[in-house]
Amino acid sequence: MAEVTEEIEKAIAGQYPIIYLNSVEESRIINLLHKLAEKQANDLPVVEWSCSTGLDIDDEIEDSDDPVKALQWIIKKGRPGFYIMKDLLDFTGSPQLDRLLRDACEKFCTRNNLYIFIVSAGREIPHSIRSDIFQINVSLPGQAEIFSHLKELQKDNADRKLRDEALKEISLALCGLTLKDATHLMYQIDRCKKITTAVVSDLINESKKRLVASGGTSCLEYVPVNFSIDQVGGLGRLKEWISIRQNLFTQKAQLSGMPIPRGILIMGISGCGKSMCAKVVANSWNVPLFRLDMNLIFSQMDGSPEAAFHKVTQMVESAAPAVLWIDEIENGLGLLESGNANQSHVFSAFLTWMQEKSPLVFVAATANRIESLPAELIRKGRFDQVFFCDLPDDAERAEILKIHLKANRQNPDDFNIAHLTKITKEWNAAEIEQAVNGGRIDASSQNHPFTTKDIAKHIDTIVPLSETMKEQTKKIRDWAWDRATPASKGKGRELSFNEEG
Repeated sequence: MAEVTEEIEKAIAGQYPIIYLNSVEESRIINLLHKLAEKQANDLPVVEWSCSTGLDIDDEIEDSDDPVKALQWIIKKGRPGFYIMKDLLDFTGSPQLDRLLRDACEKFCTRNNLYIFIVSAGREIPHSIRSDIFQINVSLPGQAEIFSHLKELQKDNADRKLRDEALKEISLALCGLTLKDATHLMYQIDRCKKITTAVVSDLINESKKRLVASGGTSCLEYVPVNFSIDQVGGLGRLKEWISIRQNLFTQKAQLSGMPIPRGILIMGISGCGKSMCAKVVANSWNVPLFRLDMNLIFSQMDGSPEAAFHKVTQMVESAAPAVLWIDEIENGLGLLESGNANQSHVFSAFLTWMQEKSPLVFVAATANRIESLPAELIRKGRFDQVFFCDLPDDAERAEILKIHLKANRQNPDDFNIAHLTKITKEWNAAEIEQAVNGGRIDASSQNHPFTTKDIAKHIDTIVPLSETMKEQTKKIRDWAWDRATPASKGKGRELSFNEEG
């Protein structure tokens, strides 16, 4: 809050009689203004106005809930004080109200004891009075302010008071939320039978989910993640990369000066686990996952593509730390030779945002048609690493088969994994999953125990994508051979992670 206080004090020093505080946290701003009023030379009184209650003063003023009459009274009386006008910008645009605001600027610009504070969220100042009003965009509370607030809340809860270290961890994770959200979260924590790290993390992620859901955009959705890295077969090198960085994607690591992971681009053959890996990142790092639909960005359902993209990035940054998943990124940011001006503008905005974004927004992008991606997107600096997911080899197929058998509550030792591995050569992970699930359904429908034979029989009915799209599969593999890091171990050149830039 120190930066906001400093900005308000600058406006007061410059004798701007009208100051607009753009914030969703009305009570937080009002509390600050009360403290600032006490610091003024004459301990200025604070008068609040809203369209529901009018001016909260002892004088009897008829219809003071009318913004025009309230301003007329303030201008006529000229009494020293801080006048807090809640949501006044909802009424601007009428010639009379705009005129009154200009009159107030003219009358009180040489005074240093009367200030009108407009407190609203996301409203535009009318062009006719924009130059007369000092605007301050109030940022959400930082870690220090949240920690102080949580400490204050703990005073009334002596029985379940958390240690300062625990409160610091919670306040770091709550950055991006309002003080009111932080208060509600602490009440929820107090109601928990047992306070654990997992419980607190789940509550924080739920708060961030609600934050994005209330943002009013269809382009960004919260994605629940309900499986772990152990449920991903193969892709050992990619899983190792994710695991190594598990403790680096935190505000604590950022404050210590550690390099924070920025993002990964996962290319490859369809059905090989690219989207699953984006979810695994969020699950392993215990942060919320949000999916950006680039098709909806260009649908103009939420305004122009540029405005929609800007809104989405603001929302996901407010929910940080978080993972932003962009599926099939080439559909929105590739093929720029099409000449689509909107697409070109969003692409430029995306590249800039990737350079300037909050360190605690990790971008997990996936792509199928990798040849469509511009070189600017793939180069180092945008993403930490570009991984290629190939068709699983024998060992990986065996691992995938075991994972899906366990998911179907079967013991893999009861099945001939070696035989199933052999007859699924050049199959992707999704096709193997379909074969296992289909075999179990067949066994259930025929009312007999689920066996290797059921899976093998179902395998005979499937033509794998590697056969259906043989030329495309070869093209993807050839393209990725020396352009991307294999997600699986034992494929391509061996990579030392020290090589990463």
